Amino acid sequence: MADHTERIQLLRGALEGKRYDGFVTAFTPHLRYLTGFTGSNGLCLITSSDVFFITDFRYKEQIEKEVSCSRRYVTRGDLVERAAEANVLRGCKRVGVEKEHLSVDAWLSLRSNFPSVKFVPTEEIVESFAAVKSAGEIALIRQAVAITEAAFRKILRLIRPGIRELDLSAEISYLHKKMGAEKDSFEPIVVSGPRGSLPHGCPSVKKIKLGEMVTIDMGCFKEGYCSDLTRTVAVGKATAEQRKVYRVVLEAQRIAIETVAEGVPAKALDAAARSHIRRRGFGKYFGHGLGHGIGLQIHEFPRVSTRSLHTLRAGNVITVEPGIYLPGKFGIRIEDDVVVQPFGGDILTETPRDLIVL
Repeated sequence: MADHTERIQLLRGALEGKRYDGFVTAFTPHLRYLTGFTGSNGLCLITSSDVFFITDFRYKEQIEKEVSCSRRYVTRGDLVERAAEANVLRGCKRVGVEKEHLSVDAWLSLRSNFPSVKFVPTEEIVESFAAVKSAGEIALIRQAVAITEAAFRKILRLIRPGIRELDLSAEISYLHKKMGAEKDSFEPIVVSGPRGSLPHGCPSVKKIKLGEMVTIDMGCFKEGYCSDLTRTVAVGKATAEQRKVYRVVLEAQRIAIETVAEGVPAKALDAAARSHIRRRGFGKYFGHGLGHGIGLQIHEFPRVSTRSLHTLRAGNVITVEPGIYLPGKFGIRIEDDVVVQPFGGDILTETPRDLIVL
């Protein structure tokens, strides 16, 4: 599905614009995006005329099947040292390295093994074009979404007084794999009652009680691409306060999704949802950003927050997930995955957004 040669050409164009004559990455999502490699240890060095990929012996057979757009090397030793032995950066003077994904140890090793090369920290080079998804990539995200939604429907049947948050979390992971996912795209969040005010609370041994709200945030990987879904449900009859807060969150999400379109500043979505929540008197209880991009990573560009500098582009896939968290009481978050289109947003998730009372 992936045209890795085309992606490398896009990267070279970006590098040329910044006057780099090479690029180095060991960040596994970017290795997969640029070369197709799905393992956990690799080094890709890209120059204006060639691509070099280095990994260790564990992946010798794997790279023969996955990596076709580069010169391949396998070593039992250090990857950077092997790159130096092969003199893969010969002629390069100014080489970009991903500052957000490079350890100090790797930085020192590159400088030591390539003393004639100036390594320059780069920012958002691969991210800038990887954020725009192809039709094939969107299709894989749809598949991941479908798996997560099917798993969620089964999880609903298990939610009842007396079951532990951890039990539901374990079932989510099991169902994802049972239904064809590679793995969870993040550790499932299951928080109930007063613990619902923890936006990223870890599942605990707490047992769900009648009358509580339960927030479930879950996602999976399908062929490297991920889904992200959040729903908050009521166990037993929901109180007037719970229903009121739920309605405010749902309205805020709808307003934000209606704002989605190519060319719109990402922070405009956040502002639209945040303004509605503030007008309803809950502004101080919505403390995180409205959303984020998804793809080969669960958090990608564009960021959708008050501080975002990104502008939405057709092909971006983002989450829209407003929330209100009342300490000591409960929390409510509703999250869906949306593809940015020229004149609007295509919602990938089909799970009902109205309050579910179990």
